[in-house]
Amino acid sequence: MKRIFWLALVMVALVGCKDDYVVKGTIEGYTGEVKLMANKSTEVFGSDVTKNGSFKIKVDAEAPLFANLVVGDKSKMLFVEKGVATVVGSVDNWGEVAVSGTPANDHNATYMAEKKALMEAYVAAEDEDERAEAEKNYDNHTVEAYESNKDNIFGLYLLATQVYYEMTPEEILEAVASLPEELKKSHTATTLTEHAEGMKRVAVGQKYIDLALPDAKGNIVKLSDVLAKNRYVLLDFWASWCGPCMREVPFLVADYAKYHKKGFEIYGVSLDRNKEAWINAVKSKKLVWINVSELKMWQDPSAKEYAVRSIPSNFLIASDGTIVARNLRGEELATKLAELLK
Repeated sequence: MKRIFWLALVMVALVGCKDDYVVKGTIEGYTGEVKLMANKSTEVFGSDVTKNGSFKIKVDAEAPLFANLVVGDKSKMLFVEKGVATVVGSVDNWGEVAVSGTPANDHNATYMAEKKALMEAYVAAEDEDERAEAEKNYDNHTVEAYESNKDNIFGLYLLATQVYYEMTPEEILEAVASLPEELKKSHTATTLTEHAEGMKRVAVGQKYIDLALPDAKGNIVKLSDVLAKNRYVLLDFWASWCGPCMREVPFLVADYAKYHKKGFEIYGVSLDRNKEAWINAVKSKKLVWINVSELKMWQDPSAKEYAVRSIPSNFLIASDGTIVARNLRGEELATKLAELLK
């Protein structure tokens, strides 16, 4: 009987520990509600009201996840996983708030410290060779960290926020398939899978997806109508607030001036939210081609159709609807157009 009793106690203890996803800590100088929220969402995983700056939130979760710790108008990304993640810092020095105590948060703290050191090495480089080596080390660091953490939530975070940009759809799907079962069911893994499948639908060699978007005057312009009148159309996703997009503008302006009369057109889809900012950019940068936008930023359905998760992003489409190239940057577009529009 005693043996059964002690076994029962052990089972109760194991069950009690199974779902312990806890985030606690102390934020000096803060009195009020602390919330754990889903990234880019209004979903709240849990909350607590501070007592002398201290809080404790237990999350009812079935698998590890990453979330934002929201303290007033400030937020801090952290990982929620089995165990106790401890947050320590001050509301007046938010950049130095530290999270530790669970594997993913510890990995992330080490990763960020190493990243900072690598950036300092780049800044301190005394010649081009040293600077090139520092830049190479910085670029490789994230990939190496991901390779070492493929089987945990920190690795999934790196995959979803940085690494996947350089991967083919097939590589993304393979990476998701290799995750532990509990992480495969996460929203992040599902989103990555959907994105990879979307990338496959608009890969080079596939047929385009038609769009019908409003111009600045509210007139609906169909991509299919533009294709019917031109030999090649560049479907270009951009925004006035996007620095890299603005750096591409001089190349686009020059290519349009040179090849428009030969059958080249640009169908520019802005991911702006502010109409005035969009129109001002079109006028000031002399974007004299077709410009359309639903002013929905990342919620733009056309961006989702083309699996666009970063900008600038473009697709060169032939008049028969075939995607012949994508993400042509700088002089790459001119080189391709010179080849196609002889």
